[in-house]
Amino acid sequence: LGIEDGDYIYVDANPADRPFVNWSEDPARHKAFRLLTRVKYNPAYPYNVVMTKHSAWIASERTVKAHEERPDGRALAADTGYQSNFRYGSHQSITRGWAPIMHQTDSLFHKKVGRMAFTFGFDVDNHAVNTVPKETLVRIERAEAGGPNGEGAWPPTETGFTPGHESTAMTRYLSGQLTRVETKS
Repeated sequence: LGIEDGDYIYVDANPADRPFVNWSEDPARHKAFRLLTRVKYNPAYPYNVVMTKHSAWIASERTVKAHEERPDGRALAADTGYQSNFRYGSHQSITRGWAPIMHQTDSLFHKKVGRMAFTFGFDVDNHAVNTVPKETLVRIERAEAGGPNGEGAWPPTETGFTPGHESTAMTRYLSGQLTRVETKS
């Protein structure tokens, strides 16, 4: 797709309801809630797998307005002080949560979280209703280069330490060849 480490991409899911139902009738809100995110390659993931993780502080109409109007580009809402991690959208733009049954009933018998016990009804879980594990099929489209002002390479890719851009020293390190330990016999 011509996407380089550090570039920005649009990520879209089922257009019937993502980023929200009837989004095509509200272009301003669609602009605010369509996910735009930076790519960071991770060779530990299988090919064609995309993950957004710990991506709180979603964009809102106010943070989008701030990021577009502020000289420093921060997505910091002027009237509330809320700052988004995203210029546009969030992981919620592409996923629909599903709630474990224990979040939905007072009578279900189930295993307690974090210990060997059982209980009835709600139990604290590390996945709250709005942050449960989700997965979806997505379409990815390159939005802009990752460098300053959307031009050129993302500066970390030029350090020699990022996947696909390893320097000679990093390649030697990864193969166990950077440091040689000699022992006296």
